[in-house]
Amino acid sequence: MTSGTSHAQSILLGWLVSLTMSQKQREPKPRGVFWRVAAITALVFVIAGAVVVHHIRQRLPAGFMKDVRAGIGARNIPDADGRFKRYLELRYDSLDDPANRKKAFLDFFNVEHVKSLQFLVKHTPDNLRQANIDASARWLAQYRESLTAAEKAELGAELQSPDGRAMLRAATAQYNSQDVAYRGQTVPVISQLLTTIASLPKR
Repeated sequence: MTSGTSHAQSILLGWLVSLTMSQKQREPKPRGVFWRVAAITALVFVIAGAVVVHHIRQRLPAGFMKDVRAGIGARNIPDADGRFKRYLELRYDSLDDPANRKKAFLDFFNVEHVKSLQFLVKHTPDNLRQANIDASARWLAQYRESLTAAEKAELGAELQSPDGRAMLRAATAQYNSQDVAYRGQTVPVISQLLTTIASLPKR
């Protein structure tokens, strides 16, 4: 073997050793692979969770979380009337403002809000459920009695408009679609709503 050939072999051998070392350095360490897989898995779970949450939120009634937060904020008040008033304040802001009281009343005919209330009532502890419903009915009676002649005329005109009539029809249909037990429990509220509507001047 000539010295030239030997020299070429040495160079080739050195190149192979260098290449092998380089590949070993590039190979991920087992620990690095574990954390990489763990990170990818966590990312997949986060994305899947976000998709599920988004899907659930799309199916929930509009304003549902506002109702839930207000209900949670008022749940520890022992007096039923005070509890319902606090719920309304957290949901609609100060009840000293006639516009907020009107909004709270009209939302009893908002289909999405009706669905939210049904959920809240069904998930209220048994020992508080009827007390909350009765407190709601008493608030409606007080609201009706607090209305001035001008406020009654304004409210009547709004409910007797085409949009108002459509809202009442939709709310009635939603209420009638609910189970018999729920409708029986909420009779005091429905009675006060119908009484209030009947008390408004006709156009």
